[in-house]
Amino acid sequence: MFKEARVEEPPHPPRNPKASSKLMSRDSTATLTNFLLWLALLWCQEPQNQLQAAQWPQFRGDKGQGRAENEKLPIPFGPNEAVRWQVSMGSGHSSPCVWGEKLFLTTFEKGLLQTLALDVRNGRLLWKQPLPPSGIEKGHRNGTPANSTPATNGKVLVTYFGSFGLAAYDLDGQEIWRKPLPVPVTQHGASSSPVLAGDRVILQVDQDVDSYLICLHLLTGKTLWKVNRPGFRRGFATPITWPAKEPTSIITSGTLRAIAYALSDGTVQWELGGLPNETVASPAFDEQHLFLSGWTMGAGVPSLPDYDQLLVEDENGDGSVQRAEASGAARMHFPYIDANKDGGIDRNEWQTMKDIFQRSENALLAIKPAESAEKDPILAWKQTRGLPYVPSPLAYAKRIFLVKNGGMVSCLDASSGAFVYREERVGALGDYYASPIGVGNHVLIASQRGTITVLNAHSESLKVDYQIDFEEGIMATPAMVSGRLFVRTSQKIFCFERP
Repeated sequence: MFKEARVEEPPHPPRNPKASSKLMSRDSTATLTNFLLWLALLWCQEPQNQLQAAQWPQFRGDKGQGRAENEKLPIPFGPNEAVRWQVSMGSGHSSPCVWGEKLFLTTFEKGLLQTLALDVRNGRLLWKQPLPPSGIEKGHRNGTPANSTPATNGKVLVTYFGSFGLAAYDLDGQEIWRKPLPVPVTQHGASSSPVLAGDRVILQVDQDVDSYLICLHLLTGKTLWKVNRPGFRRGFATPITWPAKEPTSIITSGTLRAIAYALSDGTVQWELGGLPNETVASPAFDEQHLFLSGWTMGAGVPSLPDYDQLLVEDENGDGSVQRAEASGAARMHFPYIDANKDGGIDRNEWQTMKDIFQRSENALLAIKPAESAEKDPILAWKQTRGLPYVPSPLAYAKRIFLVKNGGMVSCLDASSGAFVYREERVGALGDYYASPIGVGNHVLIASQRGTITVLNAHSESLKVDYQIDFEEGIMATPAMVSGRLFVRTSQKIFCFERP
């Protein structure tokens, strides 16, 4: 077992963290033309070792699906078992992003938003790039300003912080561009991660007002298109590209519905309703279906009264209801209903949320995507039990795995939606934020309290093959690459490997 890796400064420090938001940092002496030429040449080169590089390139790995079918977990493992290295980390819940011999993470340290790279072989710090926040966003009590996972194609690394926006680096830590964005207007902070498709970067920003989907050029950071998402309120899901090979669509999950946008220009290709008012889980897919899941307390809110009835509580007579004046559902959901965050609920905000709550529906949907823009998707099946709040569904081994708070796991047949087993307890209580991943013959889940449970992926009833308590919180989704399991806890990043 390796001792805790010593964090070392790189021999060649990265560029000035105060670099401008233009294509290149101010200290660069290269001309724009030469820089772009260099990038183009780099882009065209495809050395064999890079083509065959071990990858977990974004949130939930390849295609965002959390699958490592050809890998084998290093069981037994734990804080004192099969540890290749461990490194203490700053705060953050971003998941490991791995390409070849480099692992990328984000942290929030000393008031700065940090992107860093580690050597996967020994945990040594290779480089660190800070970004100054424009203002720290408000977040969930368990969240941090570093929730979103980086994404890479092996040449360019893109990171997103709600408190800053997007930034791109080469894999040696040199800044390519940065794109400041407004801090999301939401109660719980940003957690959607960037997604790469060819020469494009996609980011979904669902918030209480002015939600949008934006597409940037990967090499320059130039905005290629941006579409508003009217009617979408706060959401935390990361989109996926579709189909898996040569994608042409971006599949988004959000308030009340899923929408597919054209990757080329952002036009709406199709949409399908049946989701709750707020979604956190990201879409999944297999060879036949797309899977969209959502659960929230909002779907259980009884019908809200008319606004004129609410105004009875307007004690100061200013025509809006303040939180101190509100009661019942208005008080409980006040931060959500008060979309513009002015401290009061007006008639339009109330009616908007009344309509949303009435249409909100907790569900797991299996859909057959539309074959063309002229056709609607087909709902194959629907389930309403065993739904998680935060963890995304895992499509694995021709099954769908769901894990909800309390350590309750459900397994469904992916083709029919029939339960193989439903809401079985794994013996690890508490909330669940990390999404499950499939590794070889197993499914791995991690609780917020720090217990990792390894399930048999093929059994006809719940079977726990291994369980270990890390005794510190886990909210980031683990990664599995080339025989190495990477687990980020509240204080450390672990690499587990067996000889």
